[in-house]
Amino acid sequence: MRATRARESKEHTVTATTKWDGFPLYDRPLGQCAEGIDDGRPVVILSDFSHCAPSELVSEGVEPGKWSLIEYTTECFSGKLLHAPRNAPAGDVVLPLEVDGWYAVYVWLMGGDVDLEGLYPADFDSVFSQSKGPALKLSGDAHFSGMFRTLSHDRSMWKGLEGCFWRYEELTGKSLTIRHQGGTVYIGAIELVPLSPAEVAAVQRDRQDPAQKRLIIKTDCPDPRELAINIEHFKDRDVAAWIFGNEDSGDLFTEPLSPMLQLSKRAAREIGAEWYICDRPSLWSLHSHWPDARARFFEQHPEWHCLDRDGTDTHQMSYAVPEVMDYMLDRVRASVKNEPEGYGYFFNRDPGLVLFEPAAMQGFQERYGVDPVTLPDRDARLLEWRAEIITDFMRQTRKVLDDVAAQRGCPRIKSVAVVLGDEAANRFYSYDVARWVREGLVDVLIPYPWADYPDRWLAQGFVEMDIPYFAGLVQGTACKLYPMWLSGIWRAHWTPEHVRMSEYFTKAMRHYADGADGISAWDYAGLDSAFHADRWLRLGHREQLADWAAHDFPLPPKLRFTRFAGGTPDRYPVGTGG
Repeated sequence: MRATRARESKEHTVTATTKWDGFPLYDRPLGQCAEGIDDGRPVVILSDFSHCAPSELVSEGVEPGKWSLIEYTTECFSGKLLHAPRNAPAGDVVLPLEVDGWYAVYVWLMGGDVDLEGLYPADFDSVFSQSKGPALKLSGDAHFSGMFRTLSHDRSMWKGLEGCFWRYEELTGKSLTIRHQGGTVYIGAIELVPLSPAEVAAVQRDRQDPAQKRLIIKTDCPDPRELAINIEHFKDRDVAAWIFGNEDSGDLFTEPLSPMLQLSKRAAREIGAEWYICDRPSLWSLHSHWPDARARFFEQHPEWHCLDRDGTDTHQMSYAVPEVMDYMLDRVRASVKNEPEGYGYFFNRDPGLVLFEPAAMQGFQERYGVDPVTLPDRDARLLEWRAEIITDFMRQTRKVLDDVAAQRGCPRIKSVAVVLGDEAANRFYSYDVARWVREGLVDVLIPYPWADYPDRWLAQGFVEMDIPYFAGLVQGTACKLYPMWLSGIWRAHWTPEHVRMSEYFTKAMRHYADGADGISAWDYAGLDSAFHADRWLRLGHREQLADWAAHDFPLPPKLRFTRFAGGTPDRYPVGTGG
């Protein structure tokens, strides 16, 4: 079924000034400007998925291995949506688009799988969709796109379709392949908003403007499939750099190069971003068995462990021990063989790299005339003593990076440091960030929201980072500042919503005003749903944020079903009274 969309009534014709109605301002290439956005083409809505091929994989009923068609109606359009549950996947089908020229592509979806979230077993309106939705691929794409998690879902009281921005694309002669990627899928429509020549020019200018590349994203050891389904979403967006972890020692020391890191390098190259590798300086052991060479090194050398003041062994190895530092520097060399643009450390993970072990405290009593174990934890002498040891490790890392760059004849390899969220927290754990910046030991500084508070989990995410403090440190230097956001919005998790989706633009504006050069994200913060990602991936557009914030409606486009599967949904279901 093809239709021109109407937001006010079915009789309302889409014109140049109404084609963007119902969609966010930030999706519009020319913003609020209405001049030059009409090229005479209508909005196209493809809502009848019975046209998918091969037809034998699509059924009007429920058949194993086939997509089911479900008739529906909304106030704007009707059709036959494509459905397959998570436990009954169907094969790939292809939908011809039959359009010419450039369009903004939206996918109208309903989410599912909220029964996988056990926190609210009876109140499904209290959780977001758990399904990633379909994987989609246009003709000519190298990869499927799979970031289509919605907020609402099939157990919502007010069921309907959620509009998800996908991309701007030249669609002449192209078709769309739809794939089941393991979660429940309801795909109701593909909406194509035509882009005028002026809008296309704006899109292309924007893609070629390096000034908009102000975002850093982070992924741990990459999963090939997860990487692939993200690439098309990240291309042509505001991502400046992509950080990957190197936790897998077996992979890291594979000759001639790390397969996992090479995979991540290709992904970063495909989206046009710099590629950084980061290590966890405190990752020596886990709560459960960890069959990694690094854990074996930890187990084989208890004499090099960090010790608390009473001699209690900890889960850390001491950076005051030369053999431990050498071990970590070998990891630097193994990593940078893969030719990243940056290398660094996640200092925000389990800090406590130097404590009271003999190697760390050697010479302390001679200098200060006092036994260090008798001092309180926050004694300035104790903290500064430890800070010098960790700073020396940073100097040694910088030397390795410089030596490798000189041997390779390449530009300076950037040093990346993810640190704690304010001066006091870093000082307590002996991270002398100010000195690192002064000595040129850090090129990319990423404060993580960790406050000086006596609970390692509660310290994270609830308190804002002190951006003005860090901005003062980097002012007048080559070091760039990228405060880090985190969120656990789509699942039950220890992480709070550090950034609410209604605050994306205003929070980014505050960070820029306080001196940030860009924004970074821990794991997939800001990328856990299609709506979040559309907003987060535009935060490099510093100059447009105020306009977007002023006209923001921080919820995704949604259309309620007026008819679904032959019935009329209850518009006033039980529970709506509170």
